Amino acid sequence: MDTPPKSESTSVEHAATHRLEYTDAEARKVLRKLDWHILPFCFLLYTFSVLDRGNLGNAKLAGLDTDLGLTSDQYTWLGTIFYIAYIVFQFTSMGWKIFKPHQWVTFVVFFWGTVSTLQAVCTNWKGLMACRFLLGVAETMFGPGIPLYFSFFYPRRHMGLRFGLFLSGAALANAYSGALAYGISHIHSSVSNWKIIFIIEGAPTALLALITWFFLPDSPREAKFLTPREREIALHLADDHQAQTEDPGQTGIHFKNLFDAFKDYRNWLFGLSNFSTNVSFASLPLFLPTIISEFGTYSTLTSNGLSAPPYLLSFFLIIGVSFFSDRFRVRGPFAAFFASLSAIGYLILALTDAVSARYVSCFLIVTIFVTVSIVLVWNANTNENESKRTGGVWIIQTVGQCGTVLGTHSFPSNQKPYYRRGMWTGFGFSLFSALICTTLSFVLWQENKRRDQLYGQVDRTTEMGHDEDNGDLPAEAKFRYII
Repeated sequence: MDTPPKSESTSVEHAATHRLEYTDAEARKVLRKLDWHILPFCFLLYTFSVLDRGNLGNAKLAGLDTDLGLTSDQYTWLGTIFYIAYIVFQFTSMGWKIFKPHQWVTFVVFFWGTVSTLQAVCTNWKGLMACRFLLGVAETMFGPGIPLYFSFFYPRRHMGLRFGLFLSGAALANAYSGALAYGISHIHSSVSNWKIIFIIEGAPTALLALITWFFLPDSPREAKFLTPREREIALHLADDHQAQTEDPGQTGIHFKNLFDAFKDYRNWLFGLSNFSTNVSFASLPLFLPTIISEFGTYSTLTSNGLSAPPYLLSFFLIIGVSFFSDRFRVRGPFAAFFASLSAIGYLILALTDAVSARYVSCFLIVTIFVTVSIVLVWNANTNENESKRTGGVWIIQTVGQCGTVLGTHSFPSNQKPYYRRGMWTGFGFSLFSALICTTLSFVLWQENKRRDQLYGQVDRTTEMGHDEDNGDLPAEAKFRYII
């Protein structure tokens, strides 16, 4: 039996004059087309981004520190300088709204791929520091803006799984990086193995820039793979009955909405949560191979390979949890649970010396990746329009990335082989993140309850109330938070 056509407004401000009818089958077809044209390519780009960001830890075990004569402090600063640039240049995420996405991302991908490859020709610490700083600048232009970009195309209620699939590229890249570094370490060549790692993982990224220019769509209205009718349906779906003042994906920023994000205390809570998770999240790619190598059982080559399975588990968890998070329209409890699970892993690493228990704990600590994937899309869901969402991204990433600076200083070489200080730090901040996520869920639930009492309940599937055509109602009458 055919689903009766829906009759919805294409935007909040035109609700009374412009209505669009479409069936559920048509909506699903549009979403599938968007998935096939957007998700795989963004996933690929992010995988290369994380590869180029995190290969420093594998390069170290392949002889980087020995060849360049790096001290423990110098190596730590190589990780820190990346995130300092990531913090300072966080405002560049506005480029997703100022420029057409295909133009912006093409430039960014070529930029970071070139810089990553140039690390192979560095002959001293200063040159490598310059490359890591520029890499941080380039990558802050890409990853933090993806939740904003996805919101150009997807309804809030469908963004969790899509962003989870995207961010799972981080886990897969770290797994792939460990396995690739293990294989490269067995190559006997006149070129140092750490240089080969940078070249093999950096050069293909620069080549992806050409494909990006022709392949990445800018907005539903400009998606050439959709028919004219499908573009209208896509625009309606992306609008998602929020307080939009522009077509989804339209270039340009509404500065009032942008600054509203800075007045919303919830964005600062999200930033604090991201800060806590990043203390653990950012340090793992840099130090996990080293932590495993200090177990005293495995060689440096084997340690690179053994760092892959925990990330592989994280990859599947991110996808699975994102699916159920969308299905049940719940973000906070999932984020809090996996932050707690990561805390347990850090606690075991802080308390035990047994090799088997410590390696199993590595599978627990990487579940912090799941929390990161949920919190970032949750923040995007909480801001009502694209320009405010841009401000929210700016806040959560700027505050959040400050945690990476602390994380990269948590595992100095004088703490080996057990790195107790780093483990206790990871435990404390993972637990703190779980507490903040729980608090956010309660705060948003209370706000939804207040709006229900004032304006009546809405259909949580469509986000619409009974008076959708009443232009006198404020935007919050139709908007409910995902908890």
